[in-house]
Amino acid sequence: MITYIDDNDVKNNLPVKECVDELKEAFISYGKGESDSSPRDRIYGKDFVFSTMPALYEKRGIAGLKTYMYGKSGYRFFVILFSTENPGKLFAMDANVLGQIRTGAISAMVTTMLVKKKRINYTIIGSGFQSESQLNSISEYYELENAHVYSRNFEHAKKFAEKSRIKVEPVKDLSCLKESDIIASATDTEEPIFNYSMLPENYHINLIGSNVLGSREADKDVFENSGLVIEENSKQSAMESSEISDIKDRSKITTLGEFMLNPDKYRNSKSVFKCLGIGLEDLAAGYIVLKNMSLL
Repeated sequence: MITYIDDNDVKNNLPVKECVDELKEAFISYGKGESDSSPRDRIYGKDFVFSTMPALYEKRGIAGLKTYMYGKSGYRFFVILFSTENPGKLFAMDANVLGQIRTGAISAMVTTMLVKKKRINYTIIGSGFQSESQLNSISEYYELENAHVYSRNFEHAKKFAEKSRIKVEPVKDLSCLKESDIIASATDTEEPIFNYSMLPENYHINLIGSNVLGSREADKDVFENSGLVIEENSKQSAMESSEISDIKDRSKITTLGEFMLNPDKYRNSKSVFKCLGIGLEDLAAGYIVLKNMSLL
């Protein structure tokens, strides 16, 4: 039997905080070797890219994959989930909204493990749908004393601020970074948007934009001067992130699974989380949807 879950079902059954809590469980199990997630596989067609991201979340008895196609004619994201106890029990889930929520949630999860103050200054670079999720997720855990949004097109930043349910100020430059405790970047840029000289003394950065070698949102000196860099999957980072693969001091890099097993060991006042996205995150988010719909 196949059960189909659409984007509306996902939106109504995937609260950010519940997603954050489940992602914690998923990455603790990943760190213990009790779950698994393979790097993204891409197949290139003439006018499209087809990607798959398989994973196993054994604690919840589910296995499956996120798959999507992106090209000139548009895009479609989908998650397929199997019950490991009963493979005939199959779920097919729209994943446009799911991917947006879980990406915001994973950033919030990492950030709350590192930044303990409750009143912060926040800057989001980029004004697309992923930026909206980043802002919404962070606001669930922090009081935003000042929040700024920057886009290379200022009109886009203004429109983002106008439609946001959270007060955020559009800015024409990134001078606000100097006063920001937490910074998120969600862009499709190939060239760095900011460098280390633009940052405050203490910071945490969530980079969720580029997942193609050769592109970078932050300059090399950001990584050279940061004390902690967190990645999801080392093999995937080597395939998709110039920002991580170019780091000379490999001792400062830890996987998110390792970090979740002992976060106090890794706490640092200059930290970066490079989020590429792995299938385990989609399975964890999908599990919450199924649980809240009483399907699992």
